Amino acid sequence: MLPFRAFPNFQPKALLEFGSQLGPGNSGIRIHIDMADPETYLGEGDQSLIKDCLKEKTGGSLEYMVFRAHVRILWHEHMVGREWRGMKIPGLVHLPQCVLTHSNLQELNKSFHHQTFEMNTKRVLVIAGSDSSGGAGLEADQKVIAAHGCYAMTATTALTAQNTLGVQDVHRTPPAFVRKQINAVFDDVAVDVVKTGMLASADTIEVVADALRRYNVSTSVVDPVMVSTSGSQLLPEDAVSTLIDKLLPLTTILTPNLPEALLLLKIAGIPVKDPETVDDIVAIAKNIHALGPKWVLLKGGHLPLTKGRLVSKGKEDREVILNVLAGESGVSLMESEYIDSQNTHGTGCSLASAIACNLAAGVTMVKAVKKANLYIETGIKTSTSLGRGNGPINHFHSMFILPFTPGSFISYLLDREDVQAPWKQYTEHAFVQQMGDGTLPLEKFMYYLVQDYLFLVQFARATALGAYKSSSLADIGQSVQQVVTLREEIKLHIEFCREYGLSEEDIIHQEEDQATTAYTRYVLDIGQSQDWLALQIAQLPCLVGYGVIAKRLHEDPSTARVGSRYWKWIEQYVAIEYREAMMRGSDLIEKHAAKLSPSRVEELAQIFIHATNMERGFWDMGLRAGGEVHRLSASYYFLRGLSHLETRSLSAGRVSFDSGLYSSLYINNMSYGGGYGGGRDGGRGYSNGYANSSAGYGSYDSHDYTSQQTSYGGGGGYGGGGGGYGGGGYSGGGGGGYGGGGYGGGGFGGRDGGDRMSQLGQGLKQQEWDLDTMPKFEKSFYKEDPAVTARSDAEVEAYRKEHQMTVQGKNIPKPVTTFDEAGFPSYVMNEVKAQGFAKPTAIQAQGWPMALSGRDVVGVAETGSGKTLTYCLPAIVHINAQPLLAPGDGPIVLILAPTRELAVQIQQEISKFGKSSRIRNTCVYGGVPKGPQIRDLARGVEVCIATPGRLIDMLEAGKTNLRRVTYLVLDEADRMLDMGFEPQIRKIIGQIRPDRQTCMWSATWPKEVRQLASDYQNDWIQVNLGSMDLSAHHRIQQIVEHLETIMSDKENKILIFTGTKRVADEITRFLRQDGWPALSIHGDKQQNERDWVLNEFKTGKSPIMVATDVASRGIDVRNITHVFNYDYPNNSEDYVHRIGRTGRAGANGTAITLFTTENSKQARDLVQILTESKQQIDPRLHEMARYGGGGGGGRWGGGRGRGGGRGGGRGGWSGGNAAPMGNSRW
Repeated sequence: MLPFRAFPNFQPKALLEFGSQLGPGNSGIRIHIDMADPETYLGEGDQSLIKDCLKEKTGGSLEYMVFRAHVRILWHEHMVGREWRGMKIPGLVHLPQCVLTHSNLQELNKSFHHQTFEMNTKRVLVIAGSDSSGGAGLEADQKVIAAHGCYAMTATTALTAQNTLGVQDVHRTPPAFVRKQINAVFDDVAVDVVKTGMLASADTIEVVADALRRYNVSTSVVDPVMVSTSGSQLLPEDAVSTLIDKLLPLTTILTPNLPEALLLLKIAGIPVKDPETVDDIVAIAKNIHALGPKWVLLKGGHLPLTKGRLVSKGKEDREVILNVLAGESGVSLMESEYIDSQNTHGTGCSLASAIACNLAAGVTMVKAVKKANLYIETGIKTSTSLGRGNGPINHFHSMFILPFTPGSFISYLLDREDVQAPWKQYTEHAFVQQMGDGTLPLEKFMYYLVQDYLFLVQFARATALGAYKSSSLADIGQSVQQVVTLREEIKLHIEFCREYGLSEEDIIHQEEDQATTAYTRYVLDIGQSQDWLALQIAQLPCLVGYGVIAKRLHEDPSTARVGSRYWKWIEQYVAIEYREAMMRGSDLIEKHAAKLSPSRVEELAQIFIHATNMERGFWDMGLRAGGEVHRLSASYYFLRGLSHLETRSLSAGRVSFDSGLYSSLYINNMSYGGGYGGGRDGGRGYSNGYANSSAGYGSYDSHDYTSQQTSYGGGGGYGGGGGGYGGGGYSGGGGGGYGGGGYGGGGFGGRDGGDRMSQLGQGLKQQEWDLDTMPKFEKSFYKEDPAVTARSDAEVEAYRKEHQMTVQGKNIPKPVTTFDEAGFPSYVMNEVKAQGFAKPTAIQAQGWPMALSGRDVVGVAETGSGKTLTYCLPAIVHINAQPLLAPGDGPIVLILAPTRELAVQIQQEISKFGKSSRIRNTCVYGGVPKGPQIRDLARGVEVCIATPGRLIDMLEAGKTNLRRVTYLVLDEADRMLDMGFEPQIRKIIGQIRPDRQTCMWSATWPKEVRQLASDYQNDWIQVNLGSMDLSAHHRIQQIVEHLETIMSDKENKILIFTGTKRVADEITRFLRQDGWPALSIHGDKQQNERDWVLNEFKTGKSPIMVATDVASRGIDVRNITHVFNYDYPNNSEDYVHRIGRTGRAGANGTAITLFTTENSKQARDLVQILTESKQQIDPRLHEMARYGGGGGGGRWGGGRGRGGGRGGGRGGWSGGNAAPMGNSRW
């Protein structure tokens, strides 16, 4: 172990520099960072970069933990640059405040012989009362001290009969006996820090003060426990004077809460008023400090503050907890977020004990308090409710505890409750039992044997990858030996098949079953992940399971032996050679398991369970197989010349291939599979793909998916003179461009703007498709549930009528009414049920059977109806049925969205529900750097969510391709067309094979969308919720009138729409200066500012958001009570989408619109929408519609574009968001 810790100036760039300079002699590096130290906190982005760097360079890892006592320290002064006492350490650089753990400490010691010393155990004596409920007092103190790696000793001042509801009785310890306890500790073990809690009486306080003087205690932490969390008085008032006079002058730090502080000042005769401001609280802390202690920490848990830093008057406005530290070097204010939790029992004593431990470790006072605050905050957040009152915090959230003893990791896995069921289903499967009694049909065993051969070849590849990832020659040798053993096992497969007339050549060219592909993808993806140990665990169920199965069958007297075709197979896995291989693999895992963290153990356990289920899937596959495996016919070699990829045909009943490969029975929806890894929100992850170093991906070639014969052309970047999304716009020149003055001001591209949007995609080559020679793929997965089949036509019609649903097309499946009826595999259903949804929404009920059927789908529904999941869940099933990605492959699923906000929200849903399948995804949109997006695409992702412009940019630059896309989604198609993306959409679709499945979702159904569906969808089926015309949100009370008193209600959350970015900023500035907490979002805002504004609005910290139409689609913010249209939009489609932001998920909402004679051209359309929605219409609007001219008008208005905005300001938020707040009116 090479630790570096407790040095100043900790910076993420030092970690990155360290990782980038690691040499080959540093494989297996692990970096541990102190999670309780606020100065070593890393943001999620920094963590991701550092983790990726370590994995790429060394197969290492980055973990947070609390440092333990017995660690070896390599002193800072011993290292200068990369030299350490004259010795060269290859690739190693100084790194402050972290611990490096080498995977092979013995070899490292032999190489460098570094000097170490053992840290002395820090000893903390706690003098306090007990808590019979375990959440406070001595019991909590000892837990905290143990969690910090210190040694706890106790002197008990009182015994309490106590629980989470309060103190029932106190039995005080005689002061003379307390003295004996203290003396016994000091005279033997000695003490580094004394921490006191409930001292119970004046006499006991004098005993403690006397001990501090006699033993010359230099550091003491006094928690003046006077009142319990539940309000019980624990220290008589007459003892408070003794505390002030005798103990406080000897105290290093005193930690009162507000009631205790006020009582101390009252007894001391110092007048004080109830605090209302931060200044009042600071004054109290200073007055307490004047009583004698070196430091005072005034705890703010009993006095939460509002956002304006005033003392809270009610629960609803509690925002901040303020702890004030006053002492020798002045006053420090330490703020933290208010946590609304009942689990606060024992926070005071736990905080004091954490401070004592930090001081014992030599940490400065300010830092000791900060670390202790963070420890308590995390303890509350991770607590589990116990009891009927105030429950305890989680004292052990940072403990490094392994749930098994060294050498017993595999036994631990097999003994876990969550492993028992899948392990039994796997090792005692019906397929296995039928092999044992000899009743298994030969064709089923042959089918299994061929698929097992195909898998074992990939298994050997993965094991070879394991050797490549290993950090020592011994590990490499063991992995190689496993490959040799697999080769012998494969030979036995070949011999067995040869007996039945099937040659190795026949086997090699058989098609992989779905279950084989799933397991292969999973194991190989882990192999590519640079996670060596995860790879070993993924192979463990196969390695150990076959041995367990064979041993049981071999010892079972009922197993058929004489004349059994399968006895030879059983003997193979009980032979000494296989047992030795099993022991080698197990020993290899046990060797490394002892170095794991608890979170890593849990991660590996889940991999083991997943792999076990896949092994069970192999047996399921064998039982389902109903056909024979044939020898290759001559026609195979002809087909082989057409494509290097094997094809799959999965259809109901038996299917015979003309090539004579084999027949197979229908295979159910795959329950397992998917890639491995995936970073936070699915944005990263591991992949089979690699960055292409040549000029770009070539055109589609029927012989090779990864052909690079032809390079896609380049094309200029986004942006003219100003550059960037929202900078100069998409314009190649001129004054207009995307976002030029907003949708109402200049229009899309502006009147005189550039033509960059029309030029996008010019570098893409037109594809020619020959479906006869292309690899086939499966897209039909729907199997109607018996309950759905039994549903009568009248019941179906009633359901559709109830939900205002209409359908069009041939053979449309019936709607489902429960999640189980949808027929999703278990890995999808588990994620859905974990989210707590009660039942499918109407669009999901009809849309899921339609999408799972593999047919092209059109869905027209209001925003907020749940359509994202309607296409996301079938997409996950679709991916898991396809062959795994090869290097150079693009995504399997492509989802196009109009805005980056919607794209990010779709990615969140895909990540949430696709994590169990370990499906990788990326989000490709403008306004952010391309580098991370290019990296994701190069590594390989199954799902790409993209806005059209940025995706075409990636395609033209050769950063990805769409040759593997077989599932295409156009979300909010009407909006994309309104934004002028139709040419780009058509160019993108031209890069996708025409037999794909296409799902188009829209809130409206104008003729442009109908034409797009007609051009790119075949025999589509359609579902519509509400009217086929512009369907406004029926639940919204639409009132076209002036905004007057809407914001006087504090419960309201208001979204204000404007036509231009300039007006959005002006309104925001005015509202803020007038005291209203408003923020704005539009196209000129930088991404980080947009994300911040959305979060402030979602959480209610800023209940007023002003937005241009960039926010009118896809932003899912719950509980918006009002939408206010300051400027009426230029077309009624946008009006529908704007007001769709309120009244979501069945709630009511109000839409208020300022409508003037300037909007008269839209009056007729608005009246039509209000009439269809059964709303009351103002007579003045009727009059305007009658005399105001035709409806609709220009979609984007007239005039010139304003050009791009300047973007965000320097070092802060931009526009109206930077305006100071006036006197609060909210």
